[in-house]
Amino acid sequence: MEDAPDYTPKHALPVTIELDNEPPKRRLWIFPAALVGVVAAVYIGGSVYFMSHFLPNTSIGEQDVSLQPAAEIAELISHRSDTYSGTFHGEGFEIPFTASDIGFSFDGAAYTEEALSQQNPWTWPLAFNESHTLSATPTVMFDEDKAWELFSPIVEESKRAQAELPHRGVVFDEKADGYVLDDVAHAAMLDQASVLAQLKSALDLQAETIEISDECYVIDSETQAILDAANYYANAKVHLTMNGVDALDIDGKQISQWITIHDDGTVTLDEQAILDWGPGGLSDILDTVGKPRTYERPDGVEITVAGGGPYGWIINGAESAELILKAIKSGQPQTVDIPTIQNADRVDPGGQDWPDKYIDVDISEQKGRMYDNGELVWEADLVTGVPGTGRETPQGVFYVSEHETDVVLFNQGTVPDDVENPDPDTVYTDGWRSTVNYWVAYDGSVRGFHDSDWRTEFGDDIYLWNGSHGCINMGYESAEKLYNLTELGDAVIIHE
Repeated sequence: MEDAPDYTPKHALPVTIELDNEPPKRRLWIFPAALVGVVAAVYIGGSVYFMSHFLPNTSIGEQDVSLQPAAEIAELISHRSDTYSGTFHGEGFEIPFTASDIGFSFDGAAYTEEALSQQNPWTWPLAFNESHTLSATPTVMFDEDKAWELFSPIVEESKRAQAELPHRGVVFDEKADGYVLDDVAHAAMLDQASVLAQLKSALDLQAETIEISDECYVIDSETQAILDAANYYANAKVHLTMNGVDALDIDGKQISQWITIHDDGTVTLDEQAILDWGPGGLSDILDTVGKPRTYERPDGVEITVAGGGPYGWIINGAESAELILKAIKSGQPQTVDIPTIQNADRVDPGGQDWPDKYIDVDISEQKGRMYDNGELVWEADLVTGVPGTGRETPQGVFYVSEHETDVVLFNQGTVPDDVENPDPDTVYTDGWRSTVNYWVAYDGSVRGFHDSDWRTEFGDDIYLWNGSHGCINMGYESAEKLYNLTELGDAVIIHE
């Protein structure tokens, strides 16, 4: 067989075949678009997810709620209220309660809704590197009817008790220093709406002790009228001063002794009792002349002075009572400077009412001391009157009544029966006469401090067997110094 002829052109041109590249180019754009779609779907899905879940690294207060569903936290908060309990405290009553007793619960949904509102779910991709602290307050719910059922028995019992009390239960209370309702009757005045309003505020704070305040009591008009009338007088406190010095407060307790609440509810003030109290009880309190006093000497020794001596306060009790009555009838607190017949330096019934400059005579020690503002400015050994003979030195609180030099002291002695008109300057057989250089009298002109040149010794127990006639003897130098330190009116305290 002959070979086939070769028809291939010897110089054929190359043939170029063009391929369609468009389809591959379109497929390359699909991948980025798909990726964007996936990312968008994840982002949107995450945002939707975190509309009902908490973001990572998130806490509400101190509770970690990261990635937890709001519904689960809501349920947890709602159940947390189950353990709540407390006590209602009122005037004369206590009511313990549990959460179930009053239908108490937390609104968990509102709690989580409040917390979720503080986070932005659209920024969740950034939350993985950040921490978030949210705040939320549990909304409290309780059953008002169940809560009031706890109070109802107490209110009813109080109403029954009040009906049996005099004056509708109005009594004087020392702590309040005024008239109040007896605790037994007070609960009868509880107002349901006011109580429930206060419970709402307290339960919002989950308080364990809830005090039922005065605002929760609505007193009926008849009882209120008695309270107002009695307290009109009891609230008229009177502050007493004496010569401008604070003396005594007449408080509601004292005034209540003069108030009468009658069976018909009227209130009266016993004016005569006040007028009698002025020269009676008030004078007993404030008058100090002749009364014992207890004080602490600057050297730390506590001294009790027997009643005696002319120094101290004497008030005009009758006039004082008139002023006090007028003040109480005004119904307003007032200050009254009561009239006095005799004044002292300070007001301290039963204590030191003389100034800080005074002479202190201790009969037991046979010592005399003079203090000036706490400083010892004079001290001396003494000889006082012989005790138990009618010649003893009187004890009490006195003051310097005479202050002289070169004085003649004498005692007439026993006047003979045949002398009808005795000469006051005559010294009879058992009398005596002495001249002293320094005379500081403390008991009118009868007794005083003076030098005694006829004595060579002072102090110890000389007074027991060789004492004075009642005066206070000392050496010349001691008497001179005392004379120079003293002046009329200085206090003299003599004690054992």
